[in-house]
Amino acid sequence: MKKFLVFIVLLVSSFYRSFACGYSPYGEDVRYCLFKPQYFNYAQYKSFFYNADLWGFDYSRNPEDYKLNVDSNIADWYNYTNKKVSIDAIEDFNFNLSYTDIHSKSDNDFIKYLYQHNKTSAIAYLKMAKNCEMIGDAEDVWERNENANNKSKAVLLDKIIDVTNKEQNQYFKRKYAFLTIRLAYYSGRNDIIKSVFEANFNKAKKDYLYYWSLFFYTFTKSNPGYMVDVANLMANSPEKSYASYFYFHHDFKIQEALKYVESKEETANVYAYASVQKVDKNLDYLKAIYENNPKSQILGFLLLREINKIEDWVYTPYYSNYNPSTDFADFWDNKTKNTTETLRNRSENDRLYAQEVLNFIDTVDVAKTQNPIVWEASKINLQFITRNYTDCLKNISLFEKAHQSEKITAEIEKIKALCITANQEKGNAIIKPEIEPIILKYKGDQRFIFALGRELEFKENITDGLALMSLIEETTQRSYDSGDVEWRGNRIKTSGNLQEFYVYFDYLDFVYSAKDLQTIVDQIDKGLSTEFQKIIYAKLLKDKDYLKDLLGTKYLRENQLNNALITFRSLDKKYWDDNYNAWERGSFGDSYVFDQNPFYDFKYTNSFIEHKEKYLVTKLSVTEHLIKYTSLANNSKTKDRDYYYFLIANCYYNMSDYGNSWMMRRYSSFSYGSNEVNESYIDEIEYRNKIKAIANYKLAYQNAKTDKFKALCLRMIDYVEKNEYSSSKRVGKEFSQFSSDLSGCENLKNYFTSRR
Repeated sequence: MKKFLVFIVLLVSSFYRSFACGYSPYGEDVRYCLFKPQYFNYAQYKSFFYNADLWGFDYSRNPEDYKLNVDSNIADWYNYTNKKVSIDAIEDFNFNLSYTDIHSKSDNDFIKYLYQHNKTSAIAYLKMAKNCEMIGDAEDVWERNENANNKSKAVLLDKIIDVTNKEQNQYFKRKYAFLTIRLAYYSGRNDIIKSVFEANFNKAKKDYLYYWSLFFYTFTKSNPGYMVDVANLMANSPEKSYASYFYFHHDFKIQEALKYVESKEETANVYAYASVQKVDKNLDYLKAIYENNPKSQILGFLLLREINKIEDWVYTPYYSNYNPSTDFADFWDNKTKNTTETLRNRSENDRLYAQEVLNFIDTVDVAKTQNPIVWEASKINLQFITRNYTDCLKNISLFEKAHQSEKITAEIEKIKALCITANQEKGNAIIKPEIEPIILKYKGDQRFIFALGRELEFKENITDGLALMSLIEETTQRSYDSGDVEWRGNRIKTSGNLQEFYVYFDYLDFVYSAKDLQTIVDQIDKGLSTEFQKIIYAKLLKDKDYLKDLLGTKYLRENQLNNALITFRSLDKKYWDDNYNAWERGSFGDSYVFDQNPFYDFKYTNSFIEHKEKYLVTKLSVTEHLIKYTSLANNSKTKDRDYYYFLIANCYYNMSDYGNSWMMRRYSSFSYGSNEVNESYIDEIEYRNKIKAIANYKLAYQNAKTDKFKALCLRMIDYVEKNEYSSSKRVGKEFSQFSSDLSGCENLKNYFTSRR
């Protein structure tokens, strides 16, 4: 059954993980968590770690989990041998060896010890236990020999009952009793479970054998009081905590269970059992557990789980612009329009709940709790979340002195760096010298580095912020990893067109203005004076030329042609040769190359306009000629102004989403949001509607000298508006004699050459 559960959980995990590799990541792919439960020795509760992929319930276990928490049965045998035999040897026997391996010549140190010290009772018991395993292993999984299996079970069950009754040593009598109860459960003998449990186990000695036996005994109960038993199992038996949840949580009712409690400790356990089922706020139950049993072991874990929820509710939308990981509304409902503004408001609202939990911790006598360190660390985290930076830093200093060797100290250091950074005036924030070693120490933690970059960005230090955000790409593995950072953003905070990002360059392209990017480029050009700066700016330095390309592109979008030209001219010839021709394409790929001249050529149209000037088409050369032709067209003394206006119009059309030179203003021809206008690009309306192209075709029309060329200009206006060759209403209305010839593209050359 256990193996089956593991298979089901892994299957569900794989199913939901497959969505994460699609268009919109969610769940664990976007969740922010600084306080990982494994830092606090809570591996026994791993089933209930806050986990978005599995809605908080994970039965899969790593080998490391077993090292952190030794199985109670193993620990029992370890003590039985007076700690003379290693736990590894006992585990090897328990998990890997069989009945036939129990003999005096065994290589296993545990078995050797038993024979050498004449532990005959222990040897006899282990043989019986392994015999039970053999009966289970020999079962036909297809149930074709059900009668034979049942007969074997019945014979063995009678034998164990007899041995249990005759055993005088209470230590082994209880062990045999557990074997009997377990086999009776799988044999469907509730009567034997009840009689053996009630004869051999009572509440006076609540060890692991009591709880393991209680688990099976609970199945025989019909009285609602069994709910208290399953709550006690979860709180006190690590090996049965998940089973107590899996089999009984559907019918568990907290108010009904509270009617049957017999002590304050059981009251606390009932609230704890109800707590692991809650994925919403759980503060009231935490208070009830603490009031009834401050020393409850599971209480510290449940506090940690609550902190993990708050981190998700606050950090995930705040840093990544995604909904909290367990909120799937945004993923399943395409109509959901979260904006940066609404996500920030949501995060701020959940900070208020963080303050409530912090207020509760302030009332707790931490020294009386089972795991004080989780309370101390949680307080620090909540103080950062609630922006109580002064007290947060003060408590971090005390924590670091008291807990230098604890695993969680690493996370406290990260909170320290975040806190110091966030505790600065907007517009004057820097990377302070005291956190530089922390950044270098944990630069492989992408979530932390990205969050730190965001804190700087929020404080208007976008230069250092983007440097840190780019740094995560230097540590990213080639293959996808759940620690990789995905985030969303838009230039306009009230827009619902939030684009997904995996790399800083796309984010910089989509969100920031030319003025913002200019500050980053200026910083790189100015030079980096320290080794620390060289490390965190490594990616930006590597991408220096691409950033200048992007800067010039942004100036084009903002119609600052002269600034675009200055920027493009700052790049040497090799850059244009390497990235904008049919042989060398740099980082932009196969689709990103000028294969036509935007002034003279159109897609699917051959031999339209003669190429009077021949040059390698790049962003630089196009910008140079666009400025040159604009100057000529706007000069009243120019002879062929209509010609230059027409070329300018062609260029602006080709620099649109339907043109052959869309790469002048975009780094992808993909249109986010399909046909929706995306406000994040400052020139989006012009880019989609070709406003400048139409305006210049009209100017060409107004300066045309022949009716034929005027008709062509009108034809092109209709073409630009419809993005297809068809009959032109404008031509038909004003120059009907040319309508037929201009209904297709085959006569365009003739009409263009007739402009004089």
